[in-house]
Amino acid sequence: MKYLKGQIKGNHKELNVVLLNDLHFGSNAVDYDLLNRIFDFIDNNRDNTRILINGDLIEGVTKQSKGDLYELKLSPEEQIELAVKLFKNYADLLDAVVIGNHDWRIKEETSIDVIKMFCKELGILDKYAGYECLVGYSLNKNFYSIEMYHGVGGGGTIGSVERNLKRFRKTTADIMYCGHYHKEVAIPFVEYNIDPFNHVVKQSKKWLICGNTITKTADYAKKFRYAEGIPSQAVLKLSGATRKKGIEICWIR
Repeated sequence: MKYLKGQIKGNHKELNVVLLNDLHFGSNAVDYDLLNRIFDFIDNNRDNTRILINGDLIEGVTKQSKGDLYELKLSPEEQIELAVKLFKNYADLLDAVVIGNHDWRIKEETSIDVIKMFCKELGILDKYAGYECLVGYSLNKNFYSIEMYHGVGGGGTIGSVERNLKRFRKTTADIMYCGHYHKEVAIPFVEYNIDPFNHVVKQSKKWLICGNTITKTADYAKKFRYAEGIPSQAVLKLSGATRKKGIEICWIR
């Protein structure tokens, strides 16, 4: 698993980490008003904000894949060109980019890795993490770790999403973060670890997070009888005094 060190410039009491996933550029359901609100938040907090992209950057429908090819507004090449254009001014804030199932459709059928291409065009090839990664941030003598994996399989209920997050989790990171299921999920839990040097058991608060999507899914939900959701994306709020972590989650809708 690749480890990527998050870049923080200057001294800050709080760090925003914007979790972006399931943007699905090329779909006619993309909510660009929501995307603009997200970019406005980043612009207004640029000095203490970082960005993670966790898969399904593009819609990526092909003749052999799932999805309606005839509903697409853009070809896969145009979808990546749009993504590069939209993130060009934010390349310096990106700390990790992970591939999702809609992205790897293209790779499986053509061997072309569109997410690697996206990172290369932005000059951040070192931030490309493939299918999974760990990202770490050091803030006020605290270390915050985020395990990223896009997700796979069905997740029709919050319970099934929670089970999948627990199944995907490979590390003791503070946050297990996936996308894929188009749901707002942020579940805190307590974990106990042994401190072998001081011979005590330490308690820590951890999070399971599933990022939502920026697509309007009403028609899709009606077609397959899923619950209709509201598009949103998550923001981690990292804070805390020396050796006392603070992790909270908010949503931009």
